[in-house]
Amino acid sequence: MQLFDGRIAYPEITATLQRRDAAVFMSTVIITNCTNRKRLGGQPPLELCTAQNQSLAATAATWIQQVKARTFTRPAESLYTGRSVQDAKWVARKLDAELMFASTGLGLIGGEQPCPSYNLTVAAEPNSIRPWLARMGLTPSDWWDAVNNHWQRPNPLATLAKRRDINRILIALSANYIDLVANDLEQIATDDRSKLRFFTSRPGIERLPKQFRSLAMPYDDRLESSRFAGTRADFPQRAMRHFVELTNASTNPVSADYQAVSAAMSALPLVGTIKRRRASDEEVKALMIEAWDAQKGSSSRLLRYLRDDALVACEQSRFRGLWLELKSRSMLRSIV
Repeated sequence: MQLFDGRIAYPEITATLQRRDAAVFMSTVIITNCTNRKRLGGQPPLELCTAQNQSLAATAATWIQQVKARTFTRPAESLYTGRSVQDAKWVARKLDAELMFASTGLGLIGGEQPCPSYNLTVAAEPNSIRPWLARMGLTPSDWWDAVNNHWQRPNPLATLAKRRDINRILIALSANYIDLVANDLEQIATDDRSKLRFFTSRPGIERLPKQFRSLAMPYDDRLESSRFAGTRADFPQRAMRHFVELTNASTNPVSADYQAVSAAMSALPLVGTIKRRRASDEEVKALMIEAWDAQKGSSSRLLRYLRDDALVACEQSRFRGLWLELKSRSMLRSIV
């Protein structure tokens, strides 16, 4: 089941939301952010080349042409990896809901949408588009609008919200991706806002347009003392999963949902601040090598080992680079 039918490489046959078969009933949609962790399938990822004086429209058009020229390797729900994706997929299965991704490179796409391998993000990563946007005096939302306009589906979130066959939209996005879709959210009609529930961090709530902040569920650090503990990067999706297990995503008014989450958080203790020491890249890699076999080379387990057992501070993008380096070494040793 796809909201946008056909290959994204051919916008002339890419269906808009309104053209989806009206006979198919769908009451709930899950929207989560894409991830920098992707199954690339051995193909070098597509990267954006920005000309210093090129306009937003021209840069977006160039990017879309690059995307069209690439082979589409995997559906979105298989391309993106990590805990956040797994929790979003769990929620979608639990509710028999449509899973969609807010993608910096591709706009709003369905989980079954074929995608090329690419590296482009709005997060604070090496392949982030934020520095170029800042130099141009633009915002992440300007990029989102340009990309979706090129796919001939402007304001896809607002279009989704006005659908009468959809009565609930659960949106789990990091603060950076709230920035990405902010303009689109502003286009949602007042009467359609009650369908939405947001799951994000405290900074994410502050970055929501003011009229949507009351729709953000009041999750905080107390979630880390529950069985839904995890990393900062997957906090929105973990909160959404907790919410679905708590309420089964009923059609309760927002006030009832807000009160249910507040009560659940009140029942949890605050997690004490853990002091983690800083370590050099070489020391972090040595710790990872030491624990590699015990953690079966799992990136998520090794990160938790560093933070919880070794008590070493390691930001996720930094860890990712070091882990990929060690994984490459491991693969080379297995070949030799």
